[in-house]
Order: sequence, then structure tokens, then C-alpha cells
Amino acid sequence: NTEKAEPFYRLSVPKQKTSSEIINEARNVLRTLRTRRPFTPTEDQRKLFGCGSSRAPQNRPPSVFSLHASSFDLAESRPVSGVRLSPLDHKPVLVTSAKDEDSSISLPKPPASAAEVRKVSSARAHLFGRTSQGSFLSAKMVPPDQNEEKLDSGEPAMMNNLCRSNNNCLEEQRSYTPFNDESRQLICNECISKSEDFLKGTAGNFLFQLRGESDQMKEPGINSSRPRITGWKRRVTGLEDETRINESEEEESFWHIKILPILHELEKEDNIENLCLACTKLYQALNEENMLGKRLKRRSVLLKTLYKLVDVDSDPLCLKLAKIILAMKVDGKNLLSVCKLAFKICRNEKNDYIIQNDRLLDCLLEVLRTEDLQKNNEALLYCMGAIKLMSGNAVLLNEMVNKGAVEMLLQLMKQINNIKENDTYFSNLGHLLVQLTATLRNLADLPSARRQLLCSGAVSELCAALEQRVDDKDVCIYIVRIFSKLSFYNDFCAALADCSRCYILFLALLNKYQKKQDLVIRIIFILGNLTAKNNQAREQFFKEKGSVNTLISLFQTYHELDLNAQKWYHEKEEEGKTHPKDPSEAEDVLIKLIRVLANLSIHPSVGAALAAAHRVVELLVTVL
Repeated sequence: NTEKAEPFYRLSVPKQKTSSEIINEARNVLRTLRTRRPFTPTEDQRKLFGCGSSRAPQNRPPSVFSLHASSFDLAESRPVSGVRLSPLDHKPVLVTSAKDEDSSISLPKPPASAAEVRKVSSARAHLFGRTSQGSFLSAKMVPPDQNEEKLDSGEPAMMNNLCRSNNNCLEEQRSYTPFNDESRQLICNECISKSEDFLKGTAGNFLFQLRGESDQMKEPGINSSRPRITGWKRRVTGLEDETRINESEEEESFWHIKILPILHELEKEDNIENLCLACTKLYQALNEENMLGKRLKRRSVLLKTLYKLVDVDSDPLCLKLAKIILAMKVDGKNLLSVCKLAFKICRNEKNDYIIQNDRLLDCLLEVLRTEDLQKNNEALLYCMGAIKLMSGNAVLLNEMVNKGAVEMLLQLMKQINNIKENDTYFSNLGHLLVQLTATLRNLADLPSARRQLLCSGAVSELCAALEQRVDDKDVCIYIVRIFSKLSFYNDFCAALADCSRCYILFLALLNKYQKKQDLVIRIIFILGNLTAKNNQAREQFFKEKGSVNTLISLFQTYHELDLNAQKWYHEKEEEGKTHPKDPSEAEDVLIKLIRVLANLSIHPSVGAALAAAHRVVELLVTVL
């Protein structure tokens, strides 16, 4: 049987395809797409804020600044006295007459005249040869106001004579004892130390006698006609026991034998390597004698010497200096300057190796752990910025986890979250929070850090920060990047799904930053992970007010952007340029958005509701 041939002038009608043929063709065209986590770009420059920051340059702290010895405050190097007066052991005796007043109370004398002060200062400066402009070590190592006990006018005349005689002896020794420049300092220090020890011993015996007589006054049976000496005072330096008020013999010996020679070497040496070696010896000596922090009485002299070396433009040397200065527990302006110094060193990727070897990270983590957040927020900003830059190095990143940085950063975030929006520090702490969340983003790559984040309640703190800083895109993008990385794991997805307010936050961000593709694609990716295996999460998200409308609005926006991108690519193809293999940014959002809709449809009631939403079906058909 042969088919009847159609006339040549009649157009051929295409043969209608069967349903099975249509399905087979569609199956051959379709391909499975695995949803990929959005790529987290590495910042090309080491700065506080990347090139994509929403902060205007004039509204953010600088990453580039000049730093010199003058940036440090020498006055703040002095140890804090923390004066605390002990309560009186007996009630004061009321004065009844002028005669009693004269006999029992000695009023303090006015201070010495300016001329006398200048005379003493001039003699001291002449005694030590050089002024403070030439060398910090040439000045008297222990200020008189820190090491001498001051007595009021009630002290006996023999004390004045003793001091005057001792000063004369020193003047004679200065005049008649020849010594060269190299040995002058040590000899002078020894002479002054001996003279001061003698004075302190005499004054101490005298005070002991006074204290003994005062105690006898309180005992019953003692003749009340005994002369009462109640006008003496003692200047307290904040330490409870008298043995710690003045420098101990061990500390004085430690200073002269171990520390002072190194400081002289730092002042005279010009070679960078030798300066670095001297700084290493200085840190080791202080650490071995447990003299780091604020314990060292002559700490100010040491710090002044180190501050001067900041002007030497050498990152290895500045790293050594920063480590010692931080270990000496500076505060105020000096803390800010040394944190800036550490940040400046970390900006250079070539310094990562020496940073690993010198354990600068320990000092910076200690600053985060101990310093007051509101008082030192700018110093903490640069400290956290330096740690963020370190976290870009794999070795230092692992070291952070081993040193408990995750828990420390979460504690700091908790403190920041406790600062309310109407607080004066709220805006400045936002800069700090950017550095903190950027560091956590890097830490989230490590399995050990992920476990610590999960166990330390990171989800609730990150959600709290997201809720408070919804207007700060920089903070939002870093927190969303953290969630994007962690939501790839089932245990973290379960923890995030248990945080009920996370869905409201994500919807608020999607509505606020609808055209910010870098933020939108990560939130959609997180929602896709949350709804992939958790039926409760599907239902909870669907029930949030405006959830479906938000998804529809995003679908429309990025479908239009994708059509425009396809048109642009076709025009480029006509010019001979190849079409990119990877999907466009808009298409990537659509892929992840359709995944969310597919995951929601698995839930029986949610799937039925979406099928009844004509706009959702229409958009899906449009894509096909």
C-alpha cells in the first residue's frame, strides 16, 4: 500500500507530535543543575573596608595613616598611682585652744619656690650629663614623686639637715669624680640609688617611731600628757604593703644588670637586625622576671625608649616594638597608636611569616579580652582589623582557632549587641563589628571553628547583630556570608531553623536590598538549604507575612534582569564573542529562587497553596 502523493502546490502540514515525544524531547534538553554556594571573593587589598563597602570614605576610619614616635603620649607611660587612703585607726583629737593646736598639729608648709625647684632640676640635669632630648636613659631613672615618701612639716629638723648633707655629698662627687660618658650613667645611678636608700631607711625608721607612738596613744594606761605627733603623712602609690611602694633590691638589680644595658644598646645601635635582636632579648628578660604589664617601676623609661624607635621605618623592628608595648599594658592614646602600628604591619602580606614567628596574635587577642569596649573602641577597631588581616593567612587562621578566638569574638559581639541604637558609641561600634564579622566569615571555613560556633550560640548573637544593624549593609553582607557558609551543614541548618526570628530578618533584608545581588543570592541560598530537608522550616517560612509576595517580587525583578543579560550576550555573540559558560548573576538568583519554591512545594499544604497562586505558576511557565 503506497501513500497517495499530495499535489506539489499544497503546503506540507507538520506532523503533530505525541505526548511521549514531547516529554522525551524535553527530557533530552533539560539538565540537572546542582546549586552552588555563592562565591565569596577575597579582597584584593588589605584594608579596614573593602572596595565594595557601603561606607563613604569620609565616614569611615582610615586604613592608611602616618605613625611616628610623636603619636605616642609620653605622659601616659607613667604608672597609675591609684591612691587609696587607709582609714584612721583612732578618732581625731579636737583642738580646743591655739596652744593645743600648736603643740599637737603641724600644718603643712607651702611647696618650695619655683626658683628652688628650678635649681634642683638644673642640678639633676647637670649631674646626668645629657638632657632628655638626647636620651631618655640619661634622665634620672626613678622620678622622685614615685619613690620618695613625703613627710609634712612635722618632721624633725635632722631630716632636713640629713637631706641637705646628702645632696652636698652628691654635688661634691659630681664635681670631683672623673668618669667617661659610657660609665657615667651607671655610676650616677648607683650613687643616687645608695643615697636614696639611705634616705628611705632613715625616713622609714622615723615613720616607724611615729607609728609606734601613735599606737601607744591608743593603749590604756599610757600617760596622756605624752607629746602627740599627728601631723605626719605618707604618700601612697596604690600598693597595700609598704615593701611594694618602693622598688625592691631585686628589681633594682634586675633593671641595672639586665634591662639597662639593652636599652643603651637600643639607643646606640643603627643596624636593624641588631635592634631586632635587642628587642627580643628585652622581651625575654621581662618575661622571665614576670615584669611585663605594669609591675615594672621604671616602665615609663623603657616605653619612652621603644616609642623613639617607631620612627625607624622597618616592619620587622616595628613588629618587635608592638609586641613589647602591648605586653606592657599601655592604655589611652598609646594603646590606640600601638594597635595602629600592628594594623600597619599586618597590611603587608609579606609580613605574615614574621608575624607567625613573633606571636603578635597573642597580644592582640589579649587586648580584645581585657580592654574596655566603649572607652577604647577606636583602639579595638584597629586591633580587630589587624586580626582580620591575619585571618587571611591559613596558618594564622588555624592558630586563632587553637587560641580560643571564636569564643572571644562571640563575647565581644555580645557586648556590642548590648549597646543600643540611641547610644553615642553605636555608630562607631558598627565599624568594629564589620571587622569582627569579616573575621568570623574566614573562621567559618574551618571544621573546628564551625563546631565552636555551633556550641557557643553563634546563631542567636549573629541574628541579634543582624536585627540591630539592618541599615548597615556591610555588617549584613558579612553575617549573611557566614550563614551562607554554615548552612551547607545539616547541624547548623537545624540550629538556624530553631531561631524563629531568622525568617523575618531574611525577608526584611530581601525587601530592603532587593537589587543588591550579592546579598539577595546568599539569603536565597540559605533559605534553600533551610527548606531542603526540614518540613517545619518550610511551613514556618511560608506562614511568615509577605513571604510569597517577596519571592514573587524577586522573581519578576531578576527575570527581567536575566532577559536583558541574554539580549546583551546575543549582541556580543554577533560580534564574534563567545557566550560565558557560567550563568549570569541574575540567572543564578533565579536558579536558587526556583529551588526554594520547589522545596516549599514538598510540604503538602504549602505545595497546594503555591499551585493555587496563579502568579507563581505564570512566572514558572514564563521561564520555561
